[in-house]
Amino acid sequence: MKEPVICNIQKDLSIQWFEQISKTVLLPHNNGQQIYYSIKPPDYVTALTQTTDNRFIILRQYRPAVEDYTFELPSGHVEEGETPAQAMLRELREETGCLAGEATLLRELIPDTGRLENRLWAFYINNVEVKNIPEPDKNEGIEVHLVSHEQFIEMINKGQLNHALDLSVIALAIFQKYLLI
Repeated sequence: MKEPVICNIQKDLSIQWFEQISKTVLLPHNNGQQIYYSIKPPDYVTALTQTTDNRFIILRQYRPAVEDYTFELPSGHVEEGETPAQAMLRELREETGCLAGEATLLRELIPDTGRLENRLWAFYINNVEVKNIPEPDKNEGIEVHLVSHEQFIEMINKGQLNHALDLSVIALAIFQKYLLI
C-alpha cells in the first residue's frame, strides 16, 4: 500500500487560543486530493491527584462548551517555556492552592486523532499538601472538592466524572497500579 502524501499545509493564526490548520492530502485509496481540517491548541496536562490524607482533588466548574457544570481532574495548558510536569504543578497550585513536589508521568496521549494536533500529558501526583483552598468567587468560579476513595469511585460509576480525557488518565492510573479499585 502506498503512503499518504501531504501536499500542502495552511495555518490560520487569527485566533489566539489555537491554530486552525488545513491539509491537502493525497490518500492511496482516493482519487485526487482531499482537504482535511484540524485545530492545534496548546498541549494539555491533567493529573489524578491524591492528598497526604488520601483524598482525591476534584474540581467543579461551569463549562460554556457543554452549557453545564462539570467535575474534572486538575488540568490546564502547557505554557511557553514549560515542561509538561512544570505546567501540571503550576496548574495544581493555581487551581487548588495545593502544593506537590513532583508529578509522575503516566503517558503522553493523543486527545483526538481526527481533529486535534496537540497532546495530553497524563500525570499521577500523590502526597499533595492541602494549603489554602481558594473560594470559587476568587478562583474563576472553580470549586475545589476533596473526596474519599469511595466517593471518587462512586462519582465515576454514577457518571458525575464524565470527561473522556480525565477518564483516560484515571484508567492509566489503574493500569499502572497507582489507583486501586
